[in-house]
Amino acid sequence: MSANDPKQTLVMFLHLEPVDRDIDGYNPVQEGAHEAARVHRGAGGCGDAAVSGTRAATRLRRIGIMLTNAESDRDGRVRLNLFREGLEKLGWFESRNVQFDVRWGAGSPERARTYAAEIVAAECDAILANGTPPVAALRQTKTSIPIVFAVVTDPVGAGFVQSLSHPGGNITGFSTFEPSMGTKWVELLRDASPELQRIGCILDPAFKGFAAVFQDIENSAPKLRLDISRLVLREKSDDIEAQVSEFGSRANGGLIVFPTAINDIERRRIFSIAERHRLPAIYPFRHFAREGGLMAYGFDPPDLFRRSAAYIDRILKGAKPADLPVQAPTKFELIVNLKAAKTIGLSLAPTLLARADEVIE
Repeated sequence: MSANDPKQTLVMFLHLEPVDRDIDGYNPVQEGAHEAARVHRGAGGCGDAAVSGTRAATRLRRIGIMLTNAESDRDGRVRLNLFREGLEKLGWFESRNVQFDVRWGAGSPERARTYAAEIVAAECDAILANGTPPVAALRQTKTSIPIVFAVVTDPVGAGFVQSLSHPGGNITGFSTFEPSMGTKWVELLRDASPELQRIGCILDPAFKGFAAVFQDIENSAPKLRLDISRLVLREKSDDIEAQVSEFGSRANGGLIVFPTAINDIERRRIFSIAERHRLPAIYPFRHFAREGGLMAYGFDPPDLFRRSAAYIDRILKGAKPADLPVQAPTKFELIVNLKAAKTIGLSLAPTLLARADEVIE
């Protein structure tokens, strides 16, 4: 066959797989993480058999993803996209060498249990679980699939890991708030409203992950002469407005909104209730303050999703969760919303504004 024969065919196969290098598990988006590509060329009768062989050689790895957000929630989409981008920087591309099974829990424990069973039945190679309810639901299935959690409070107390440095078992990940965060929220709320005498904590008492944080708040109360109340929000049908209305009927109150999934989903409703009752409130995440809450102090959840990609990468390459220590947040931020302060007639001290990482005019 001559070089000019139109029947001659040149077939090119592009086979991509993650670079096998030593990954620093603390941050998946380091410079220098590149996609590795190998180009294979062949001439003549390669056909469908060659294509099938190449696909067989590159088995799609399957990652289950359980998120606590509703699918329509912008913040949840941001978290998922940052995790995907983190994996891409490590050489994992959707539909090329990895596929995702994504479930959106919308703050529902029932959905978490249903989706946990589905994800386990799908026989994933690894699972990313956002929040305590999905991890608890996965544990109940007794699966041995490696699990990396993101945004979980007190994973030792919850029984997910044996210790932070040596998790043991098939679960590890990225934790959130230390118990001392409770005192920090109290102090910031007091700085915002010096006349504060009472604090209502919007939380789910059944959510054991924050028991130590609430205990820290109660322990700080006597020296500050504060009364602490629980305002229970477990699901959308709970009448949180009636509870806040009763709490706000007396002067000098304020709210601490705990970082539960339902509080995140119902955040705009909580903003409105706090505004109507002219109650200063502190929230756990930046997006609460940006969307209308008075102020927020906490870590940056999206950062934990970026960092989670490195642990998933290492697990897909053979690492065991038991050998990957639980990581903590490395950055905390104070965000203050002056518009929200003005709406409830609150004048914030210049010293508090000077400490803020961001002030929303």
